[in-house]
Amino acid sequence: MRDVGTFSDRNKAFNEKFSREIIIAKCFEKILCPMIFDVGSHHGESLGFFKEIAPNAQIHCFEPDPESYYILQKNFPDHENVHNYAISDKIGEESFYRNPLSHTNSLNKVNLKSKDSIKIKQEKFSESSEFLDAVNQKVVVPCTTLNFFVQNYEIESIDLLKVDVQGAEAKVLNGAKNILNMVEAVIIEIALFDFYEISNNFLDIENILIPAGFDLFSILDISQNPMNGRTDWVELLYRKDEK
Repeated sequence: MRDVGTFSDRNKAFNEKFSREIIIAKCFEKILCPMIFDVGSHHGESLGFFKEIAPNAQIHCFEPDPESYYILQKNFPDHENVHNYAISDKIGEESFYRNPLSHTNSLNKVNLKSKDSIKIKQEKFSESSEFLDAVNQKVVVPCTTLNFFVQNYEIESIDLLKVDVQGAEAKVLNGAKNILNMVEAVIIEIALFDFYEISNNFLDIENILIPAGFDLFSILDISQNPMNGRTDWVELLYRKDEK
């Protein structure tokens, strides 16, 4: 409760000492050339961030959307290891759904009956909605698993695995079960709201990560819904016990 304990003072002291950048950087502060996997690279927002905090890192980027992949390459023309396929729980091809807001593209369809999406609610009351007409444009993209990728590229360890895949988080982790023993830290965004037809929750993710030796270390970011008061998504950092 608000009036119990000293959490306000502790949070103030925390904010003076730590930031999202500092917490993430500590995952590989003692490693000269960390190995980072950026699953769901979009236009390279995370790639740019990782390059700033770990200039010597080797970073593998995965972006399935053809247009976003093109922009990613254009934004970072000198960066190697940019892969144009989806990371999932199978090898082959999958349906991928493109939307007017490219950062919402996903292996999952947008839920047009969503009660949590401010945008969908607004568009439903408009006389003409080009947005809703353009949602869920299906393309077929190549996909693979991290199990296969790591074996194929003969990668021995991953210092940080970042997963931002718009509701398909469990698919990524299920396709990575064989290699989680070589991963030291996972940053994962969990979509909790009903924007997609399929979403995950903490149990879905922790049923995979906890048995693999990970513990929740930090809530890095959180998106609160101003329309109905619920939490839309959280960005979490899981780490293995240093012992």
